[in-house]
Amino acid sequence: SSRMLVAVYNKLSTDPAYAPLDFAAVSVGGADDGMALRVLDEAFVHVNALPLFCFYDAGIEHRRWRLAGADVAELQRRLARVAAGLSQAEIDEGPAVEGE
Repeated sequence: SSRMLVAVYNKLSTDPAYAPLDFAAVSVGGADDGMALRVLDEAFVHVNALPLFCFYDAGIEHRRWRLAGADVAELQRRLARVAAGLSQAEIDEGPAVEGE
Protein backbone atom coordinates (compact mmCIF):
# COMPACT_ATOMS: atom_id res chain seq x y z
CA SER A 1 0.00 0.00 0.00
CA SER A 2 1.11 3.57 -0.53
CA ARG A 3 0.86 4.27 3.21
CA MET A 4 3.38 1.50 3.90
CA LEU A 5 5.70 2.83 1.22
CA VAL A 6 5.55 6.34 2.72
CA ALA A 7 6.66 4.86 6.06
CA VAL A 8 9.55 3.02 4.36
CA TYR A 9 10.59 6.18 2.50
CA ASN A 10 10.49 8.23 5.71
CA LYS A 11 12.64 5.62 7.46
CA LEU A 12 15.17 5.54 4.60
CA SER A 13 15.41 9.34 4.55
CA THR A 14 16.50 9.39 8.20
CA ASP A 15 18.78 6.34 8.06
CA PRO A 16 22.38 7.35 8.94
CA ALA A 17 23.64 5.10 6.13
CA TYR A 18 22.14 7.58 3.66
CA ALA A 19 23.22 10.75 5.52
CA PRO A 20 25.15 12.13 2.49
CA LEU A 21 21.90 12.16 0.48
CA ASP A 22 19.04 14.64 0.44
CA PHE A 23 15.52 13.27 0.09
CA ALA A 24 12.45 15.04 -1.29
CA ALA A 25 8.94 13.71 -1.76
CA VAL A 26 6.29 14.99 -4.13
CA SER A 27 2.71 13.91 -3.65
CA VAL A 28 0.61 13.78 -6.80
CA GLY A 29 -2.56 12.38 -5.26
CA GLY A 30 -5.30 13.49 -2.94
CA ALA A 31 -6.43 17.09 -3.07
CA ASP A 32 -3.62 18.14 -5.42
CA ASP A 33 -4.63 20.96 -7.78
CA GLY A 34 -2.38 19.54 -10.50
CA MET A 35 0.56 21.77 -9.62
CA ALA A 36 2.81 18.85 -8.60
CA LEU A 37 2.32 17.14 -11.95
CA ARG A 38 2.90 20.42 -13.81
CA VAL A 39 6.17 20.99 -11.93
CA LEU A 40 7.29 17.44 -12.65
CA ASP A 41 6.34 17.85 -16.31
CA GLU A 42 8.35 21.07 -16.56
CA ALA A 43 11.32 19.20 -15.07
CA PHE A 44 10.86 16.54 -17.78
CA VAL A 45 9.78 13.94 -15.22
CA HIS A 46 6.81 12.33 -16.91
CA VAL A 47 5.04 10.17 -14.38
CA ASN A 48 4.03 6.89 -15.99
CA ALA A 49 4.12 4.78 -12.84
CA LEU A 50 3.92 5.44 -9.13
CA PRO A 51 5.89 5.44 -7.03
CA LEU A 52 8.72 6.95 -9.04
CA PHE A 53 12.18 7.53 -7.55
CA CYS A 54 14.46 9.99 -9.32
CA PHE A 55 18.13 10.62 -8.60
CA TYR A 56 19.59 14.11 -9.01
CA ASP A 57 23.05 15.62 -8.68
CA ALA A 58 23.59 19.38 -8.94
CA GLY A 59 20.03 19.79 -10.25
CA ILE A 60 20.45 17.29 -13.07
CA GLU A 61 18.45 14.07 -13.10
CA HIS A 62 20.36 10.90 -13.83
CA ARG A 63 17.60 9.09 -15.71
CA ARG A 64 19.38 5.75 -15.85
CA TRP A 65 18.99 5.66 -12.07
CA ARG A 66 15.24 6.32 -12.16
CA LEU A 67 13.25 3.59 -10.43
CA ALA A 68 9.54 3.03 -11.03
CA GLY A 69 7.61 0.79 -8.69
CA ALA A 70 7.80 -0.28 -5.08
CA ASP A 71 10.92 -2.47 -5.15
CA VAL A 72 12.28 -1.44 -1.74
CA ALA A 73 15.31 -3.75 -1.94
CA GLU A 74 16.36 -2.23 -5.28
CA LEU A 75 15.81 1.28 -3.94
CA GLN A 76 18.01 0.52 -0.94
CA ARG A 77 20.69 -0.97 -3.20
CA ARG A 78 20.74 2.16 -5.37
CA LEU A 79 20.73 4.51 -2.38
CA ALA A 80 23.65 2.61 -0.82
CA ARG A 81 25.68 2.87 -4.02
CA VAL A 82 25.02 6.59 -4.37
CA ALA A 83 25.68 7.29 -0.67
CA ALA A 84 29.04 5.48 -0.92
CA GLY A 85 30.14 7.94 -3.57
CA LEU A 86 30.36 7.24 -7.26
CA SER A 87 32.65 8.42 -10.01
CA GLN A 88 31.10 10.35 -12.87
CA ALA A 89 31.57 7.29 -15.08
CA GLU A 90 29.65 5.11 -12.61
CA ILE A 91 26.85 7.68 -12.44
CA ASP A 92 26.68 7.88 -16.23
CA GLU A 93 26.70 4.08 -16.54
CA GLY A 94 23.68 3.77 -14.26
CA PRO A 95 22.87 1.06 -11.79
CA ALA A 96 23.40 -2.50 -12.88
CA VAL A 97 20.25 -4.49 -12.45
CA GLU A 98 20.62 -7.26 -9.90
CA GLY A 99 21.57 -10.48 -11.68
CA GLU A 100 23.24 -8.84 -14.68
